[in-house]
Amino acid sequence: MKFKNQFTQIIFILFFVFFVMMAIRSTLLFMYPSDFDDLTKSELIRSLLMGFRVDMITIFTFSFAFILPLIFIKKVLPRKIIGVTWGALLLVIFTISFGDVLYFNFTHKHISNEIFNLGNDFNIITNIAFNSYLPYTVGASVFSLIFLYFCYLVFSTAPSAFVGGKKLAVYSLITVLVLFLGIRNTVAGKSFGSADAFAVSKISSGNLALNGFFTLYRTTNGKDKHDLMNVDDAVRITKKALSTPNAKFIDDDYPLYRSYKAKENEKYNVVIVLLESWGAEHIDGFTRYKELNVTPFFKKLSGESLKFTNFYANGLRSIFGITSMFTGITLPSGFEYLGRGLELSNISYLGRVAKQNGYSTMAMQGGNRRSYRVDAVSHISGFDDYYGAEDIPNVEVIEEGREARTGTYDHNLLNFYNKKISELKEPFLSFAFTSTNHPDLHLPRAEFERYPHNLNNYYGELNAYLYVDNAIEKFIDSAKKEPWFDRTIFIFTADHGNGDALNKIGKELRGNPEHLATIEHYRIPLIIYAPKIFKPQEVATLGSQNDIFPTIVDMLGFDANITTLGNSLFDNEVKNRFVYLFGGNMIGLINENGYVMHNFKNVVEQNGENLEESKELLFAVDTAEANLLETNRWAK
Repeated sequence: MKFKNQFTQIIFILFFVFFVMMAIRSTLLFMYPSDFDDLTKSELIRSLLMGFRVDMITIFTFSFAFILPLIFIKKVLPRKIIGVTWGALLLVIFTISFGDVLYFNFTHKHISNEIFNLGNDFNIITNIAFNSYLPYTVGASVFSLIFLYFCYLVFSTAPSAFVGGKKLAVYSLITVLVLFLGIRNTVAGKSFGSADAFAVSKISSGNLALNGFFTLYRTTNGKDKHDLMNVDDAVRITKKALSTPNAKFIDDDYPLYRSYKAKENEKYNVVIVLLESWGAEHIDGFTRYKELNVTPFFKKLSGESLKFTNFYANGLRSIFGITSMFTGITLPSGFEYLGRGLELSNISYLGRVAKQNGYSTMAMQGGNRRSYRVDAVSHISGFDDYYGAEDIPNVEVIEEGREARTGTYDHNLLNFYNKKISELKEPFLSFAFTSTNHPDLHLPRAEFERYPHNLNNYYGELNAYLYVDNAIEKFIDSAKKEPWFDRTIFIFTADHGNGDALNKIGKELRGNPEHLATIEHYRIPLIIYAPKIFKPQEVATLGSQNDIFPTIVDMLGFDANITTLGNSLFDNEVKNRFVYLFGGNMIGLINENGYVMHNFKNVVEQNGENLEESKELLFAVDTAEANLLETNRWAK
């Protein structure tokens, strides 16, 4: 390849890089069109142009150190080394950005610093990469080799001429200025951040403009975001919102620390089942769209239970849900996960409180022991016994070639759960986390494949719901035969939602209804099943995973001093119920007024009345939680 001079050589590479990045963004738009349906044509164009700005910042930031020496070095060998090294770094940016497009399928948000916590789930990632995503893996590998060879060819030949002298000084100054302005993307104030990528105040606009590499490196340390309000004001407003006479604040140095007094309640057993990706919009009995009869038993069970229809996840990933269930905390943006650093602050734990009140404790999951670090998280949280897939025997009837690739099938998990519960001393508190309807969507038998099965599309998800529903039915049928059943409260809920029920396949099956608001992706079922204890009732009380911990404390009459961002769902004295959630680069709040989603700079979606009050409460809760955790004043 021949180039006029060193500058045209560099510009050629940059043009190609911008083309690839825009192609990746176009793939996002093509693969998930329903996520961007709310953008008008002009908003779509503005968002794509904003995406070009994001790509410019990303590329210039990580190309600066390579472009400058390529301007001045003449010898071919060092230019070749620098050029190929630059190409390798650009390839990392391409790979993460394209991987983020595939990741978007699971959470409908861009990847952030959670990528640093996926090491213990490497088997899940590799299973997906070499099964349902094998064509993408092969394609990316081939592209990587071609691109590196392309960079080698570009820099293997010296430019026809080499700009020097005064012209080199001028061109170099212009290059530095362009790179500097491209990186900052503004001439005043703070440099461009994720919140600035929203061309219009819609979540879809930000999702289209951002790329995965940008959101990753911009969220490696996001704790400084939590300054939306003065801390003292934030604590005061949060205390008022959480206030109830049944759980009084007891320590000014730990301002959200509350006391639940012991009650002479029956010491019932509690069995928790956290269902993987069990989003309400997909589940019969809970969906606000047309039912597809994929969870008929769960619907029947909910009709025999306390059925909470206005219940939400506090995040979009499994570890967020587990953290909220075990601690009553919405993981703040930029903070480490439970098991990776959050536990360095003094926080309250469900398992520990249960043990302090005389309960046996146990936890398990259908994934491998170390998946999501649930083994460490369970230990920290006070669960004495813990089991993973390696400990669970197979009792499932599995057709040839259908073995579970990661973890174990949910029937195996729930069958083992039932047996281990029977070994516990009463009263007990137990926890199980399912895994089968996590991609890749392997199923043990063809009988569950009502739809054309695919390891990674919505037909596969619907088939997986059928299987998990069947496993839940078998679990309840077995539990009913146990002597502890009549004295036990079963809690079924989800770790998070499961994407869009009106994706292309879902729309066709459900008759092409109108999309509900984005917040619907956070709504999850909650049923409290105890036929000898509670009468069936549909409950419209607003709640979230953060309310599970105080609900159990209240329901069982525990003596406990704890801090949570929730209240008991049975406490009729609570006046200001709210849900505080975090997803990607956004925080949100749902209350009786409606909901607000914010990207730490602007409101990007809202609906309801008195939303200024809701926004104030959102700012207060985010600021108070982050600062009290950071200064170790959350709990004793």
